[in-house]
Amino acid sequence: MKLINGHLNTVYSFFNSTISIDDLFKTLEKNQISYFSVTEINNFFSYGPILAKTFNTNFKPIFGLELDAKIADKKYRYILYPKSKEGLKSLFLLSNLAINNSDITLADLLLIKDIAIVEHPLLGFYALTKQKNFFSNYFYSFQFFDLEANEDFITENLNKTLIINCNQILDIADNAIIEVLHSLNDEKNNTYLYNLNFEFETKNKLEEKLINQTNEFLKSSYFEINEVKYVIPEFKNSENMSSFDYLKFLIMKNIPKKFKKAEWTNEYIERLNFEFDIIQKLKFENYFLIIQDWVNWAKNNNIAIGPGRGSAAGSLICYLLNITEIDPLKYDLIFERFLNPSRVSMPDIDIDVQDDRRQEILDYIQQKYGKEYVANIVTFSTLGKKSAIRDVLRIHNVNSSTINNISKAISMSELSLQEEYEHNKIFRNAIDVLDNLEPYLAMKVVSETTKLEGLYRQTGTHAAGIIIGPEKLNTLIPTYDLSGYQQSQISMEYLEKFGLIKMDILGLKTLTTIKQIVNEINERGNKFELKDIDYNDKKTFDLMSSGNTAGVFQLEGFGMINAIKKVKISNFDDIVAIISLFRPGPMENLDVYAKRKFGKEEMPKIHPKYDEILKPTYGVIVYQEQIMQIVQAIANMSFAEADNIRRIISKKKHDELPKIKKEFLANALSNNVSSTDALKIYNNIEKFADYGFNKSHAVAYATLAYQLAYLKTHYPLEFYNSVISSAHGSHTTISKYVAEARSNNIDILSPDINISDINSVIYNNKIYLPLIMIKGLGPETAKEIIENRKKYGPYKNFEHFYLASSYINQFGNSTLSLLIKASALRQFGYNQATLLNEIENNSDLKILANFFKNNPNKISEKEILNYEPDKILETDFLAQTDNEVELLGSPYNFSITSKYEKDGMRLNDLRNNVEYLIYVYCNKVTRRMTKFNKPYYSIDFQDSSKKIIVQAYNELKDKNWTDMSKSIVKIKLIKKEDRYLLLDWWKI
Repeated sequence: MKLINGHLNTVYSFFNSTISIDDLFKTLEKNQISYFSVTEINNFFSYGPILAKTFNTNFKPIFGLELDAKIADKKYRYILYPKSKEGLKSLFLLSNLAINNSDITLADLLLIKDIAIVEHPLLGFYALTKQKNFFSNYFYSFQFFDLEANEDFITENLNKTLIINCNQILDIADNAIIEVLHSLNDEKNNTYLYNLNFEFETKNKLEEKLINQTNEFLKSSYFEINEVKYVIPEFKNSENMSSFDYLKFLIMKNIPKKFKKAEWTNEYIERLNFEFDIIQKLKFENYFLIIQDWVNWAKNNNIAIGPGRGSAAGSLICYLLNITEIDPLKYDLIFERFLNPSRVSMPDIDIDVQDDRRQEILDYIQQKYGKEYVANIVTFSTLGKKSAIRDVLRIHNVNSSTINNISKAISMSELSLQEEYEHNKIFRNAIDVLDNLEPYLAMKVVSETTKLEGLYRQTGTHAAGIIIGPEKLNTLIPTYDLSGYQQSQISMEYLEKFGLIKMDILGLKTLTTIKQIVNEINERGNKFELKDIDYNDKKTFDLMSSGNTAGVFQLEGFGMINAIKKVKISNFDDIVAIISLFRPGPMENLDVYAKRKFGKEEMPKIHPKYDEILKPTYGVIVYQEQIMQIVQAIANMSFAEADNIRRIISKKKHDELPKIKKEFLANALSNNVSSTDALKIYNNIEKFADYGFNKSHAVAYATLAYQLAYLKTHYPLEFYNSVISSAHGSHTTISKYVAEARSNNIDILSPDINISDINSVIYNNKIYLPLIMIKGLGPETAKEIIENRKKYGPYKNFEHFYLASSYINQFGNSTLSLLIKASALRQFGYNQATLLNEIENNSDLKILANFFKNNPNKISEKEILNYEPDKILETDFLAQTDNEVELLGSPYNFSITSKYEKDGMRLNDLRNNVEYLIYVYCNKVTRRMTKFNKPYYSIDFQDSSKKIIVQAYNELKDKNWTDMSKSIVKIKLIKKEDRYLLLDWWKI
């Protein structure tokens, strides 16, 4: 007989099942199953993916919920089923409690209407206590193979008994994997489980009745859930207008703010009316109103918003609502690339916001629409091969040393663990050691790990997306509470199936950096706003073309700098093109673009209309919008039709390509374009459609890039201060900015105890680096030091600081030693060795510190001013340099090479392609292997100006390379664009 499964966990019941959604449906289709149950533990995370596969099909999913409930302080497992759609909503609410580990009692469950309560066959009250409960809508359950052993109980409670098999696997062989998962999950149930089965051979009438009874029970818990067309919440306005009229009202009010009267031409009026018509037709006015509301609120509250992102920058309405800052007609941006009337899909306006104030925007949205109407979006992380094998090895009681060796041998590649075993000899050798512990253990571990790899392990929160519902969201979809917000139990790819629209609010550090620079400029007495920027500033273009773009959004990195130097940015359009071309695929066209720009290669001519469209990019198809313009001009098609053609070609929809090619060529011929020209043009479109970049997005991001480059050109001190602060103490990033800033004659000093803060600061036109860059000094300790300085500083000498520091919690000699070795106390006039000796051996200082710790505010001015160290020790320049390198990443105040630099060059002074003899200190020499298994040396050199890393490939065979480590050496060196060539070296 056929039995509907009453229980099933999928991979969304973390560490309790190996059943993926795809594999589940393959099994259902193979067995021609219509009704089936899914009963995740504590959650509805599979609700979205399952319904997405069952909409408009014959599948009838029954959603239940498996959870623990207390009876007299002991927990027992129950499976709950809805008996109406309201009952399903009640289960949504219960899952929220269960996910948040709230105590749920059986008494709580019994109060809920429209649900049925079924005891779990293995972990339920009767299964564990052999005691009965008598309630309405309360049922017992047994697995099929336990019926005979419980026949007397079942006969006595026949109408209250169901057959529920525990289904957590599809293949019986996976029982071993379930044991591993249960061990990871601290699940006590290691009892034999059924693989998912729907056919059972009955032995008697009792079993037949139970199967029929179970099937009828479960069918009564099925409720059809239909796919929902998008429902956008209505935006309530203060003018009591319809949403569309209010949209028009806002736009008409903003036109004079955006355009002078002479600028507002018929072209703009026609474009605006066209966009109005499409938005009204598609009924998207509320969506635009919701977005503009929070964007304008943010701007009014001094929160930086990006100029645009994605195709929304192609909308004039977005520009007039202040959602974007890009005039689309100025840059030939096309509305249909954003919103295509012939292909109805939800609008997608992604907004970049100042990353350190994103939460304020979320708080505003929640306050405006109500906590129950707004939610973040769940994400799921999977078990990686390294994590999975470590878990499996622990279960097999392998010692931690062996676990670490095996884990380290696994590569960072995307190879599966089985592929690692087949192709990674180091890993295979490491894991085969397990066979010494137990025969065939290595293959067993690989097999078990392979089945765990990729299983869901936990939830996360989508970095940008939120949803706003037209009703309380927990009545539309399952949600749960997290950190004061609702979070959907459905991931983003399924939300549209439930009529919900994702809005992306992305925190962008670049906006925070720009905001900090502008604030600093104004705080230092210069009036400046971003709207004051001249987007045709030669000095800014010169800075970009020089490759001096460290810290400039989108234009950093060696490859990008090389591209910039080839193109030699001379206008804003060059920035847009470089951002669009510097990607795998179209990158080969950068050389073509540069050569044609400087007349080194002739632009091919095909057809006047085609040539005119590509003239700004020197005959190279760079943008998706250009493809749409070409199709519209050559084949006389609308932009909507052109966008559809572009999509079909770029997505390589082979079944549709012949049809659209034929249509394009026929339309071109009708438009007086020769078949030869039309075919050439179509072939070019087909070649570049996959590489074409969204020009709307490129223009918006080029705007941000230009803004930063402009600020770097005209306000370098504020620029470097901000980008150093945004490095959050990273030695590598900070040293890069410091080297560049110093080459531009900007003074940058290492952390100073009387001046430095959490972030870098400008003081007397110099930049002081942040305290948090001192290795080993945590941010909390740094904050305490700064707060203590506000109370007792500025410190007049070392004694003053030492005594005042006694008020800082857990501030001992180890922290003080870090500050001394990082030269943060250098203004007190004593070398590191002297101060280190003081904190170790000056007993009078320690006695005073203990006194003042118990007697705040009694530090004598006279005693402080008369302070002298017990002993003045000789300066050890090598030790001081090494300490700064270790704690700050580079030497800032000392260099043992200084005496050699008086008449010579320093690393920071070198020009490209010139041979130099220069004195440097060698920190470290590391022998490494190339991917071709050839040895080379990575050598860490520094002098008083900067630190560099040189790679040497053993051409100087008579040299002992490691002999130069921790020594001053004279080197013969050539600086190239991307590297240094070491020609020879001599130890001093």
